[in-house]
Amino acid sequence: MQAIALCLASLAAVAMSATARAENLDGYWMDSHGEVILQFGPCGRDRCGRVAWLKKPRGPDRGPLRDFRNSDAKLQSRFVCGLVVVTGFKKQPDGTWADGNVYVPDHGMNFSGYAEVLDRNRVKVTGYMLLPIFGSSEVWTRMPRRPPSCEEQAKMIFEGKWSEDTSGWPPAPPPVASR
Repeated sequence: MQAIALCLASLAAVAMSATARAENLDGYWMDSHGEVILQFGPCGRDRCGRVAWLKKPRGPDRGPLRDFRNSDAKLQSRFVCGLVVVTGFKKQPDGTWADGNVYVPDHGMNFSGYAEVLDRNRVKVTGYMLLPIFGSSEVWTRMPRRPPSCEEQAKMIFEGKWSEDTSGWPPAPPPVASR
């Protein structure tokens, strides 16, 4: 859970280098610990990210993990898989993405941050509270495969068929140019 918290906190606002193309953000990205996959895509003119897969998808009740640490009791029953945790990443004139927020279910907290797309398959993300100087960074990897839907994953959990093996997943669609 701590790894998930660090990873999601690292993904607060995305800023890509001027040489990287903005469409490189869309798609599936796995954190450096192999604990979580986020799917990034458009939400209006901005970019958002949702939890697409968790290595440890079970909650304390052994069912699919829920947002039980949320300070709002009405939201504590939400499933984490499928939850939009990254919002409001805005494209900047220099080709970067910034001004977004990341919600971290492990802590029920929001963070800020930035990222730099290093190449087509790697993005360096930095998460922070207050000031970037107090943040931490890690490199995420683009996933070549698409995880099963959160509904399919929940069914696997309930049927006792959950597996961390990603080799049987279908190929992920290639990134599409953003406007």
